[in-house]
Amino acid sequence: MTDETKYVLGDDLPKQNPWQDDRLGYAPLAEGISRVIINLTAPNGYVIGVHGQWGSGKSTLINFILGYLKKHNDEHEDNQVIHIDFRPWIVSGHQDLIAAFFKILSEKLGPNDGSIKRFWKKIVRIFSGTTDNLVDAAATVALTVDFSGGVASGIASKLAKKSLNTLIGRFLEDPSLQKAYEDLKAQLGRSGKRFLVTVDDIDRLEDREVKSIMRMVKSIGQLPNMVYLLAYDRQIVFDVLDPGVNRAGPRFTEKVVQQEIELPKPTRSALLTILDEEISFLTAASNDSARWQYIVRDGIHRWIRSPRDVVRLSNAVKFSWPALKGEIDPQDLLAIEGLRLFDVGAFNWIRDNRDFLFAEGRFMLAQDELKNAAAESVKKRIPENDQLEVLRIMSVLFPQSAKWFEGRDSFREDFDNVTMRRGVGSEAGYDAYFGMNPSSDAIPKTVVNDLMSRSGDADGFEATIRSYVSKKDSRGRPMITKLLDELRAQYRLSSPAAPTQALLDALFRVGEEIIGIDWEGDMLVLSPQAQIGFLIRNMLEQWGADKAGERLIQAFQKGTSPAFLADVYVERGRELGVFKSVSSESPVIGEDDFKKLGVILLGKIKAAVKNDVTLQGAPFFFDIARSWAQLESTEVVKEWLASGMMESAEFMAKVGLGLVGRTLGTAERRYTMMDHPASEFYELSVLINAGEKHLQRTDLTADQRHLITEIVRGSKKLVKGQSSEGTKDAC
Repeated sequence: MTDETKYVLGDDLPKQNPWQDDRLGYAPLAEGISRVIINLTAPNGYVIGVHGQWGSGKSTLINFILGYLKKHNDEHEDNQVIHIDFRPWIVSGHQDLIAAFFKILSEKLGPNDGSIKRFWKKIVRIFSGTTDNLVDAAATVALTVDFSGGVASGIASKLAKKSLNTLIGRFLEDPSLQKAYEDLKAQLGRSGKRFLVTVDDIDRLEDREVKSIMRMVKSIGQLPNMVYLLAYDRQIVFDVLDPGVNRAGPRFTEKVVQQEIELPKPTRSALLTILDEEISFLTAASNDSARWQYIVRDGIHRWIRSPRDVVRLSNAVKFSWPALKGEIDPQDLLAIEGLRLFDVGAFNWIRDNRDFLFAEGRFMLAQDELKNAAAESVKKRIPENDQLEVLRIMSVLFPQSAKWFEGRDSFREDFDNVTMRRGVGSEAGYDAYFGMNPSSDAIPKTVVNDLMSRSGDADGFEATIRSYVSKKDSRGRPMITKLLDELRAQYRLSSPAAPTQALLDALFRVGEEIIGIDWEGDMLVLSPQAQIGFLIRNMLEQWGADKAGERLIQAFQKGTSPAFLADVYVERGRELGVFKSVSSESPVIGEDDFKKLGVILLGKIKAAVKNDVTLQGAPFFFDIARSWAQLESTEVVKEWLASGMMESAEFMAKVGLGLVGRTLGTAERRYTMMDHPASEFYELSVLINAGEKHLQRTDLTADQRHLITEIVRGSKKLVKGQSSEGTKDAC
C-alpha cells in the first residue's frame, strides 16, 4: 500500500469484478451459479435464495454472478439472459415496493406487439374511473410488458405510487384479472426471453416490506422464464415471515425459495490477509513480540468474523493514525480500537477509569480491596464467554494492572518500556488516544525520538531541553521533569539506548537552571533535581565503569556551573562512601576518576568565588560547601559562608535552603529549622546576627522573610539548648 493511498477509508461496497476482486474465494461459486442460471429452463419461474449474515459478502457474490452472465451475454447474442436489478431498500419508505418492482419490470420487458396493446386497453376500459386499488394492481401487471413507453407508461407514474400490499390475493381471485394475468404469462412464454431478477438486501427492509416482496415473488411474480436471485439473512427473514413459529414442516420462506445457497464463510486466513493488507502502514514495522501474539490471538482472531469486520477495524485505525502517528504505539492503537468496536463494555470501563489505571485520585495508595472491587466491575461488563480473552487484552495494554484483571501478573511488561513505546498503558499514550491528539501535559514522542536520534549535536540537545525548562503542565508542574523522565526510560529498557557525550554535555549546560527550579510538586513525583541526577546516573551505567569516568571528566571540563558540578560530584561521592548517604547505590565511576573530578571542580569553585564572592547564579550552596570542604578545608568554607551571609540577604536565603525543611502544596510555604546545623560550617551566632540584620530590610520577598525569620528563631532556641522544632510563630 503506497503512502498516497494508505489512509483511504474502506467503503464497505461489494466487489464487482470476479477476475480481479476475489479476495474471499467467492468467484468459483459465482461462476458455478451463473452456469446453472444460463442453462436453467424455468417455465413457471424459479427462485434461488442466497443466505448470509450482514456483512458476509452476499452482494459481492451476486455481482460476481452478474459478471459471469455479462461475459456469457457478450459471447452469445442468441442466448441472452436479461438482468433486472431490483433494490428494494432504495425505494423503501418512498413508494410501494411491489409497484416499484413492476415499474422496473416494465422498463425491461418487451418490445410491445398488438396483443399486448389490446390487453392493456381492455384493462384500462374495464377499470376506468374506479378508485379500487385492485385496478392499480392489474394495470401495474400490464405495465410489465409495455417496454415501448406507449399508452401504458403514461399512467405508470400515477399507478406505481399506490399501495398493493393487501391486494395480491384479491387480484388472483378476480376471474377477469386472473385471465389477463394468464394471457400475460402466455405472452412471456412465447417471447422466448429469459430473465434474472436480483433482489438484494431483503433483510434491510421493514417487516411489512419483507412480507410484500416475498408474497409478490410467491404469487404474481413467478412469471415464465423468470429466475429470481434473492439475497438475505435467513434468520431475519424467517423471524419476519414466521414469528415465533416452532413446528415441523416448511416455513413460508421455504415455500417461496426453491433452492437456497449458503454463502460460504470466508476463511480466517483470507480475512486476516485482507486486514493485513489494509493496515500494513500500521503493522509493517511492528515487532512480533509476545504481546503482539496475545493481541492477535485474543483480540483480532475473535473480532474478525466477516468482511465488514475487516472494514470497520481498518477504517478505525486509518481514521485515528494520521492524528496519532508517532504519539502512540501502533499495536496498542489497533488493540484499543478493536475493544472500542467489538468489546464495548471493556472499552467504556477503560475510558471511565483512568484513576484506577494510573493510581491517581482515590486509587492513590489505595488498599487492595478497593482495587479488587474496581477490577470486578469491569468483569460485569464483559460477556462471560469472552472474559478470558478480553481481560488478557486489557492486561497487555495495561500491564501495571494485570494482576487486578486476571488475579495474577500473567503479563508483566516493564512500565519503562510501556512509556518508551508510548503504549495506551502510559499516561501520555492514554491521553493522546482519548484526546485524538498528543496531550498538552505530555512530551510528544516525536520530541523524544528526535533527541534520541541525535549523536554529536550538543547545541541541538541543549536547545530542546532548555525549551522545556520554563514550561508547565495543566497542574502547574514543570514539563522538564517529564522530558527527563522520558529520556531516563530510554536507558532503563532491556535493550537500552546508547548514551552520547553530546547529550551529557548539554545536560551540564542547562543543569543549573534545572536544579534551581522552585519545586512545588507532590511527594510522589520526583523533583527536576532528582530527575536530572538519575538521568546522568542511568547514562553512566550504560557506558560502564571503563568509560563512565572518562565521559564525566569531559563534561566537568566543559561545564561552567560550579553549583551543578558540585551536585553531580556529591552524588558520585555518596556512591563511593566519601559523603554520608542513606542510599546504597553502587559506584558508577572509580575512585581515581572521582579524584580527577574533584581537581576540576575545586578549580572552578575558586575561580567563581574570586570573580563573584556570592556566586549569585547558584540556586543553593550546600553541595558547593560540602564539595569545597572535602576538597580543601572546612575553615575556608565556613569563612566564605559567614562572610556571604553577613553581606547579602539573598546569599543567606540560599544558604538557608540547606538548613530548613519546608512544606509542599500549601498556599503559603512554611519552614522548619533543623535541630543540628553542621557546626563545621555554621556558627549559630552568625546565623542570628546576619538574620536580624537582613530582617530590618524592607525589600525582602515574603518567602525570604519567612525563611530568614525561621533560621533566626530556630537558632535562638538551639542557643538556649532547646529543640529548634518547638512551638513557633506562623511564618
